[in-house]
Amino acid sequence: MAQNAVGRLFRCQSCFRQPLTSFTQTRNYAHDAIPKFSPTSSPELDQMLNRFREELFIPFGLGQQQRRLMFRQKYADKLEEEPVTVTIGEDEKFQLRPMDPQTRPRKEEIVPIVKLMKTTKDWQNIIPFLSALRMSRRYLKPSRLEWLVRKAGDANALGIILECAKQSERTGIFFNEADLAKRFFFELHEKAQMADFRGEATSKALGLARQAVLLMEAPEHSNKDIQRDPKRQPFIIGVLLELSAARALNEFGGNDEGGHVRAYAERLLATWQFGSFDGEAQKWADIDHLLQVNVPVWNGIKLALQVHGIAGNKALATSLKARLDELSNLIAKQQSQAPEKVQQQPSMGYKQAQLLFKK
Repeated sequence: MAQNAVGRLFRCQSCFRQPLTSFTQTRNYAHDAIPKFSPTSSPELDQMLNRFREELFIPFGLGQQQRRLMFRQKYADKLEEEPVTVTIGEDEKFQLRPMDPQTRPRKEEIVPIVKLMKTTKDWQNIIPFLSALRMSRRYLKPSRLEWLVRKAGDANALGIILECAKQSERTGIFFNEADLAKRFFFELHEKAQMADFRGEATSKALGLARQAVLLMEAPEHSNKDIQRDPKRQPFIIGVLLELSAARALNEFGGNDEGGHVRAYAERLLATWQFGSFDGEAQKWADIDHLLQVNVPVWNGIKLALQVHGIAGNKALATSLKARLDELSNLIAKQQSQAPEKVQQQPSMGYKQAQLLFKK
């Protein structure tokens, strides 16, 4: 019995004498989720992306044994004495080093990273970054994703957000929730509005809007709740109507080339019941949000009524005018509820009403 016990003890001690490299030579790593970031316009941004890569993304992309070596304190001294290198992808070498799990980058640190993204080239890194976040089990809240879309709009990177949505399983950008889809379409509306609904900016916004609404036909971007399904939201259809009508007026002499304006106008009327046109909100934040939704729809109808094929269709024009009058009264009421401080420093919805709405 004693001999058996001694034998087990020596076998156990031999396990501890086993070199660390024996834990790491079982495989190479070719995870697509371990990103390589392109150089950006900011050395600080490069540094922050690299920190996420080396301290979060690579460790999560490695195997369980390798993570153990890096994050368990009992291996720290041994790992420094016997450096271990693993291969990532085809030829990249990465040396394992002791790390404290408590110091790993947190998902909240995405904020300063995104704020440093100024150029389209910077924003091209957002796809591998979001993919690696999900691989690392760092899931962003819907409100953070809406903020991300708004920042992309500021940087003229909405096309990259659309590409994120096309890779939704990797990036977590789904248009099946109306609020995120609305934010994307509001940014498209703003881009066109800043260009006075003319020229290349408007054409580009319309192209992105059409791609997005086509994407919404896919199951992963649809919502079983009809009232929440983005492609049935009057606001989204209203922005499509607005951009299509603007293009018809400015590029086609007011003609409805392809019948897109009429199609969107009819769809807007058919989905009107799913809109927020009751005007019952009490808090200014809610009222301002409704203004962000209602003003573009109002403007879309207003522009559509100037298009030849719409103005000449008596039944359709009559229905659109009725909705335009309804929205005019609602927007005027909502605008009048603005607190004095908002009138002096306009919020987003109130600013839209000031820029576009004329009853």
